[in-house]
Amino acid sequence: MLEELQRVVEVLAHRLGRAVAVDDVDFRLLAYSAHLGEGDEMRARVILTREAPPEALAWLRRQRLGRATGPVRLPADDGLGLLARVVVPVVYQGVRFGYLWLFDEEGSLTDEQLELASAAAADAGAVCFRERVLSDLRMAREGELVRDLLSDDEQVRSMAAARLVEGGLFAPRGDVAVLVARPSPGDRAAVDEDDRIALQAALNTAATRLGDRGSLRLVRPDHAVLVIPSVMLRRTPELPELLRTTSLERLGRTAKWRDVHVATGSPARRLDDAATSYTQALDALRVAEVIPSFAPLVSHENLGIYALLAGRPSALGDQTVHPAVRQLLAADPELFTTAELYLDKAGDARATATELGLHRASVYHRVRRIEDVTGLDLSDGQHRLILHLGIKVSRLLGLV
Repeated sequence: MLEELQRVVEVLAHRLGRAVAVDDVDFRLLAYSAHLGEGDEMRARVILTREAPPEALAWLRRQRLGRATGPVRLPADDGLGLLARVVVPVVYQGVRFGYLWLFDEEGSLTDEQLELASAAAADAGAVCFRERVLSDLRMAREGELVRDLLSDDEQVRSMAAARLVEGGLFAPRGDVAVLVARPSPGDRAAVDEDDRIALQAALNTAATRLGDRGSLRLVRPDHAVLVIPSVMLRRTPELPELLRTTSLERLGRTAKWRDVHVATGSPARRLDDAATSYTQALDALRVAEVIPSFAPLVSHENLGIYALLAGRPSALGDQTVHPAVRQLLAADPELFTTAELYLDKAGDARATATELGLHRASVYHRVRRIEDVTGLDLSDGQHRLILHLGIKVSRLLGLV
């Protein structure tokens, strides 16, 4: 698309003998001609950064260009370093794709030249329209193959992986990891079609950071999926946070969504094993949703014992919580917290005391009370394991 837009821009610049540029609807630069005499400080800044600076964006929004149906003359603004311009909407089939820009010192553009600019803007719109159609087709094809890639059927996964690589949709670079983003509702909200469109836009933003064939994207009923080479995650460790913040921006910060949780599965050695990393990411999300300390960014590799427990949801239930844990919960939540931390610290009373801000003698006193309530001997490895696992299961089940 960019090559075709560049040709449209250069042909018009040659015919008019002045600089031409095309932006998208967010005023990000798509194509521009060589400097042909006229120019200003703002043009130089936009070419350098590929987008208009904040003060220019505010000025452009005040011009209400979204309502324009034909060429619009904009006055110079010395404060912004702007010369007078003509802007022509880039529209095709009733869809606005951006704007075509020309310098217009002293209103020098004639009606004939404006007609040429309008024709070029229509050509640019046709180019953008074709690109959108092709992009939608690619996205639909990619989505279908990614759904197969995450299938329970090993043969289906293998065929999908082969087609993704052969079709040039993904460049294999060793092991892969799966990121999953799911909105966290403020009040039992359901993900609707508008939310899914927002999640798709967030995925697209994250994908642009990774470059061509650097990722695979899919939006499922209540979450977004991003498959990437693990090496890219190591090079771009901020990607989970980028996906989270972009999703929040696209969804809109309303009472409907409290946050967006992003989980990362452990690396899978091959693309057709990506389903394992995907399942792990979903497990990590499940943990983050019931244990807030893991949210909003959670990695399966950092779940500890919860990785094992979350991976066997069908085996977990109220009946799996050991009676000793129930007795501890009923007796004193403070004892429950102390028991968990003491066991997390491998029975290190000094570390437990430091974490709780207590004297070591107080920790020893609480440990004796825990043993009295539970009937367990915390100097016995088997008893410690029973209590520790029971505490973690109770948290995962939301009993705490």
